[in-house]
Amino acid sequence: GTVARRDSRRGRPQGQCERAMASMMDTFAGLLLTILPLASVIGLWVGSLYDQRFANVVYKLHLLRGGVRHLLFSTDRKWKKQPDADGIRENVEATKEIIFIRHGESQWNEVFNKGFGLDWPGRLLGALFREAKLGSTLDSVFVDSPLSEEGCAQARDLQSFVESSEEGLGAVVKGIEGDSVLCSSNLRRALSTATIGMWERIQRTQEKIHILSSLQEVTFNIDGVALAKPQGFPELAKEEVHAVNLEKEDFAPERYYNAVENDGDKPVDSRGI
Repeated sequence: GTVARRDSRRGRPQGQCERAMASMMDTFAGLLLTILPLASVIGLWVGSLYDQRFANVVYKLHLLRGGVRHLLFSTDRKWKKQPDADGIRENVEATKEIIFIRHGESQWNEVFNKGFGLDWPGRLLGALFREAKLGSTLDSVFVDSPLSEEGCAQARDLQSFVESSEEGLGAVVKGIEGDSVLCSSNLRRALSTATIGMWERIQRTQEKIHILSSLQEVTFNIDGVALAKPQGFPELAKEEVHAVNLEKEDFAPERYYNAVENDGDKPVDSRGI
């Protein structure tokens, strides 16, 4: 017959003892996988009540969750085309002219819109490293992506162009002709482009840029998730503030922005209009 080997301490067959130990280890690992994330969430929540850094992390995790929802379920670009405006022009009594200005290059653009050649892994790793350094702040590389160094230079070029204008649309944008107001999306790349590009006008006229959440970009990506809360201002990146020769602690957003019409981040079922 067959003789079973037994554990000398417990009198069990060795195979049964090993299975029991493996089962215990699986149970322990399952508990760790359940308890550790839960403990981390509770720890972050408790920490957020006493430390702004923890509160920033919690808020950014909330935005990240919203970004994933937008990526999966957003209805942007999924609407019926509006009727042609030619059909209503007969009843128009007055018109307004809108001048659109494209925002400068964002840090998201710098990583994902310059091709995926040999230098792309380096650009991505650099962005991830910067994101990790900003983890406990309300700044971010990917969420509501700010202007890159090149984007800030483009905004300064816009400022030079505006200030060199003396007539026509350039003079209107400069604020020396006509009656005009400055409006911007609630996303940082647009707001910073307007701030840097119109900096001399703002200093001259003492006006404010109106933040309109209705201008928020049509996109599924997380770089289109707004950092600014309703009626609030986003925290500009240091590169953006440096472009107007200020430090972040010296930049007072309430002086330069009117956020009354900022309703915060767009809902998932928004239709981009």
